[in-house]
Amino acid sequence: MPELSGSTTLDNLKTAFGLESQTTWRYRYYATIADFEGYPEVAQFFNEVAESDAINAHGHLDFIKTVGDPLTGTPIGDTGGNLHAALAADLQHARDVYPAMAHQAREEGFADMVDWFEVLAKSKHRHA
Repeated sequence: MPELSGSTTLDNLKTAFGLESQTTWRYRYYATIADFEGYPEVAQFFNEVAESDAINAHGHLDFIKTVGDPLTGTPIGDTGGNLHAALAADLQHARDVYPAMAHQAREEGFADMVDWFEVLAKSKHRHA
């Protein structure tokens, strides 16, 4: 079997994982709105489709895990290793990703977004 690491197929799997993950959460958000607006059947529909997309995302991860976490590259495997990977990702988000986003938002004059990104950085520190 060819090597997945470094392949365009791996890039495609990571893209597909991201798309399915985003769709899952976007549809769950839509479901919340539909429920709030009094459309429980539509909310149920969005939640069912979201669950289907979550299953698709898990399928992508089944292939990607042979190479490592799609964000950090750390191995996916047993619970101890997965805790290590989660810690590494949360620390990276807390130290680098969200502070950089807050800085950029500040530069562009989005004060509310600065606050949001700073809250997220603190939240990631607490997770870690």
